[in-house]
Amino acid sequence: MENPDSDIKGEIMKKSGAVMKILSIFESGLFIKILSVFITGLWIAGIILANIYVILPALILLCAEVIVLYINKDNLEEIFRGDSSVIVEDERTQLINEKAATMTLGVLIASIIYAGIIIVALRNNYPQFTEIGYTLFVIAFFCFILYFSSRAYYTRKY
Repeated sequence: MENPDSDIKGEIMKKSGAVMKILSIFESGLFIKILSVFITGLWIAGIILANIYVILPALILLCAEVIVLYINKDNLEEIFRGDSSVIVEDERTQLINEKAATMTLGVLIASIIYAGIIIVALRNNYPQFTEIGYTLFVIAFFCFILYFSSRAYYTRKY
């Protein structure tokens, strides 16, 4: 005859093993990655369907995810790094990425400004697009503000 206490202990061990697996998913960052993919899917579905009731849950989940990431901001590098035995990038790769990002931002801002200039210049022939041209100027202005503020922040930080 089996001992009922051993059955209970076995079930507790099985349950705690499942709990440990769930916790390892949270700690490994897999849950955050899956949640990010799900949120992105909701955004895309909401935009395609033009349905605000699909976008609202995505917005709520995004806010919750940002709060969780802010709480765990000290562990973010460990969460997203993955296997620590594999070298992901070196200084050269990081420098190349920084230069590519800076050039991409510059080209994007210049393209937005040129498109805005062309659209505003054609305002006599196409007056319905004038607001779009001014909107592009405002977007370029905010990109400049974001760039210079982040540059000032990182200059002070490093």
